[in-house]
Amino acid sequence: MRFKPFNLAAFLLLGAAAPAFAQTTICKVEGDSTGPELISWDTKTQRAEVKMLGEALQGKLTWRRKHDDLGDKVNLSFTPADPLVGDEYEFVVFPTESGHRVMGVGYKYYGGVKYLNISQGNYSATCSSL
Repeated sequence: MRFKPFNLAAFLLLGAAAPAFAQTTICKVEGDSTGPELISWDTKTQRAEVKMLGEALQGKLTWRRKHDDLGDKVNLSFTPADPLVGDEYEFVVFPTESGHRVMGVGYKYYGGVKYLNISQGNYSATCSSL
């Protein structure tokens, strides 16, 4: 079977576009100095990173799901090597009509039980996917 040049080009373009479902998203968070400054995640590797209080924390994407018709909502979890005000942090990032929102909390563990300890705020963010 022979492909015509146009059909071959279309086939190659569609084939090249298939991996586009895995992507890295980077968000600049607008807010105060105690909350996150930058937050990013990769849907293929499930890795995440947040910069807050001058420290970059490595974490993971723990949940991804559709958020209306605006895009995906993600939960990102981070465990700092040296806990600041929390033993674990979790952020939810979701699209809105005017951009994105980032909400976060900090947890503490006592006696093997996880407790909500602190709010990490609710901020507007500007996000870009690569």
